[in-house]
This record gives sequence, C-alpha cells and structure tokens, in this order.
Amino acid sequence: MADILQPRPSAAMFPPGAFDRLDQADDAEFYAEARLVTHIDDIAISALTGFYSLCLPPGGKILDLMSSWVSHLPEGVEYAEVTGLGMNAEELAANPRLTRRVVQNLNADPVLPLEDGLFDACVICVSVQYLQRPVEVLREV
Repeated sequence: MADILQPRPSAAMFPPGAFDRLDQADDAEFYAEARLVTHIDDIAISALTGFYSLCLPPGGKILDLMSSWVSHLPEGVEYAEVTGLGMNAEELAANPRLTRRVVQNLNADPVLPLEDGLFDACVICVSVQYLQRPVEVLREV
C-alpha cells in the first residue's frame, strides 16, 4: 500500500513544530474513558461511506487506523478482515465491523504491530490530526 504514496513523506517536508500540539497531556489520559460518539455529521458519514464503497475492495483486508466504535464502512459489503487500531479497548469492542482489535497509542509508538503486506486498503477517518508523528506511521502502512 505504501507504493501509492508518491513522493514518500519525510520529516524534512514539514517545518519544525508542524505536528506540535497545544495540549501536551498524555493521550492515554484522554482516551482512558470510552467516548461512543460520532465526530462528523450524518451528511459527512454518508459521503464517507459512499467513498468507501467505491474505493475499498469487497472481500479485502482493511486496516482502520485510529479506529473507534464505528468504522463508517458500507453496510452489506463483506470484507475478509477489518483490523481496527485505536486507543480505547471498550470503543474497539463496541465496533461490530472489526474482526481484529489492536489497542496502541501511535504517538507513543508509531510502529504498527502488524505484518507487512497484510492489508488491501487502509483508512483513517477524523483522527489523523491527533498524530504527532504521522510521517513515521505512514512509513509503516
């Protein structure tokens, strides 16, 4: 999947401090409590689900990065596997589309604990802005 990213991102492409946050509190504190809410409105959810139905291969293996209790995948489309990687085990457990759940703080450890070449597609929805080291995570995907 990394082959579709041209050119490959590097830290040199961004100015110093590009991924600094105003709130430097530990992410684990914020994500300790499950938040079973949607972060986008119904129109955005519908548009995203429609986009996924066009782009994600039915029967494929999908990686849902920064996953939660909902993945916005199209109903009625079966996937061989949907792996959700997120920060809160309770939220991941509540997501019926996930066949595999991984709890990991990508800001603390951007190395994905998954085998290379395992997935046909990777999605990330409304959470990329939380990543402080997105270039490192992208290298892993």
